[in-house]
Amino acid sequence: MEPLGNRQRIQALSAHREQVVEALNQINFDGGHIRRMIETFEQQIQLANSPDEMQRQQTDLFWENTFVRRLLDGTENGTYLGMDLGGTNFRLVRVDLRDGEATTATRYYSLGKGLLVGPSSELFDYIAVCLKSFLKEEKFANKILPLGFTFSFPSRQTSLKHSTISTWTKSITCTDGPGLDSAVLLEEAIARLGVETLPAGVEVVARISDTTGTLLAGNLLDKNCKIGLILGTGSNAAFVEYTHNIEKWDACYNDEDPSDVVVINCEFGAFGDNGCLDFMKTEFDKELDTHSNHPGSYTFEKHYSGHYLGELVRLALIKLVRAGCLFADQPSALLEERWSFTTAHVTAIESDSQETTTNTMSVLAEFGIPNPTADDVLLVQEVCELMSTRGAYIVATAMVVLLNHINLPEVTIAVDGSLYEHHPKYHNNMVKLISTWCPQTKTTLRLVKDGSGQGGALVAAISEKTLPH
Repeated sequence: MEPLGNRQRIQALSAHREQVVEALNQINFDGGHIRRMIETFEQQIQLANSPDEMQRQQTDLFWENTFVRRLLDGTENGTYLGMDLGGTNFRLVRVDLRDGEATTATRYYSLGKGLLVGPSSELFDYIAVCLKSFLKEEKFANKILPLGFTFSFPSRQTSLKHSTISTWTKSITCTDGPGLDSAVLLEEAIARLGVETLPAGVEVVARISDTTGTLLAGNLLDKNCKIGLILGTGSNAAFVEYTHNIEKWDACYNDEDPSDVVVINCEFGAFGDNGCLDFMKTEFDKELDTHSNHPGSYTFEKHYSGHYLGELVRLALIKLVRAGCLFADQPSALLEERWSFTTAHVTAIESDSQETTTNTMSVLAEFGIPNPTADDVLLVQEVCELMSTRGAYIVATAMVVLLNHINLPEVTIAVDGSLYEHHPKYHNNMVKLISTWCPQTKTTLRLVKDGSGQGGALVAAISEKTLPH
């Protein structure tokens, strides 16, 4: 990012230029930040990959083995089920594979509020009922259908199928679950429903995260796809790593599979919880964290993901208001409310061109500022652009580290999530940083919408070619 004093909008201000630069300069994510973040990320990966458990405990990167040891090779044939549970909704997916070509059918189901806060058995019983309905509606001819379960909550993976739930996140706060196995919970619910009542047999064969699902769905479309990135309300990534890059492989994971690669679930939303990213925290990051639902947790994603970007912008705007640089004649009570300024507002403002202010004016009117000055409009647009660019650069820097590990001449990154899909500049800013800092790899970012559910079915197909663990 260029020095703030050189930026067009700041130069166009009629007053307060020096105060504005002083207030906002901390947002500038420059080459020094990028280099240090790359070094820090590599250091944390080294800790996460150490065979020494004491070393691993020094980092908040899970760096989990997904036990997915290969990608699709185009010879897959059969019908597979995917189930995707990630929040207040879940979906069931049917994928028919014929020589690597996929036909997909998806149905969506809503979860009542009571299911989100009660015993986990009630949640999974409802899921089993929906599965029975799906099997009936889809009229499966197969006797046994392999099912891959995309379960998007922090878990400790112990095999391709089995994992232990670490915690519920997002909207689900069931009274139990942590310490239990999500695949077993699903199997028990199916058993309670009565296996004999199902129109077709179901075998739960794998549990994966949404990032792994996105990676697999992207790989179906593009064989160069080696990274899956979730960039929505929260953020995480999975990528294809060489086992020789994982120092703890022989001590922790070694198996009889001859493959020299494995899909790693980074779980990097918590990267920095141990303080290693404090060097790049602004006062806005610190205040947001203090007033978040999980202070001290999910440090990395709080810098850029959809749940937090709007609040970061709001905090920067409030600093300018209190410095007398913004909305001097029209204070906004709504803007003073925490979390009132959302990422949707940021996306709308960022959709204005250099010559237009329509969306900006509409957002400001919503906040009780119907007649902003020209400087007000310039500053609001500038803060949204600065914070958005910073966010895109931060997550793109993490992608540079993964690309360096993959070390191939051409790599596609499959991206799913509302922030990436709807923000008009995140894609281009990420591409700009990656091409500058990882020029040796031709990198393509590709939107793979709702790929996690399809990925569940695809991992079920891959499991048929995977040796038992």
